[in-house]
Amino acid sequence: MFSKRLIFFSGCLLLLASVVASPAYAKKNGGHSGNSGYSGSSGHSGGSGSAAGRGPAGNGNLQQWWQELPDNEQQMLRDRYEIYQGLPENQRDRLRQRWQNYRQLPPEQRQEMQEKYNHWREMDPEERERMRGTFRKFKGLPEDQRQQLRQELHELRDLPSQERERRREELHHKYFPED
Repeated sequence: MFSKRLIFFSGCLLLLASVVASPAYAKKNGGHSGNSGYSGSSGHSGGSGSAAGRGPAGNGNLQQWWQELPDNEQQMLRDRYEIYQGLPENQRDRLRQRWQNYRQLPPEQRQEMQEKYNHWREMDPEERERMRGTFRKFKGLPEDQRQQLRQELHELRDLPSQERERRREELHHKYFPED
């Protein structure tokens, strides 16, 4: 679940990289080349390119898509591109690979990831930080315990929400007793 969110975020960063590196952006901003080193194509096949879930379809007109974005979304993508440019090359390569993996997903899985990302984005910062902490603890568990916890969490999916929450709390205390 976390990796899907990271893939989506990576996709946004790479889309931004291709948008900023486009000639229209360079011309509009005084010849800034914005070369990210990305060797992929700028036409993304049906991917969700912005925070609002819109993006150029197939080999659609990327420049037109960019111009139709609201100013706040353009600024958000520019800011994320600056973050991307500041990453070490190995992390940028990893993000590019995740974007490629995302682009190869079937549309149903992309939609599922988009919904999870939107849920994550709508959480308040304290809740996101709590979940990040839990994920760090999860990664610190031995592999056999991680597999067991995954299985037990998967079994909760079909339970009614109150029962699912109660059982989730029990699992949390079972695997992370110090909390």
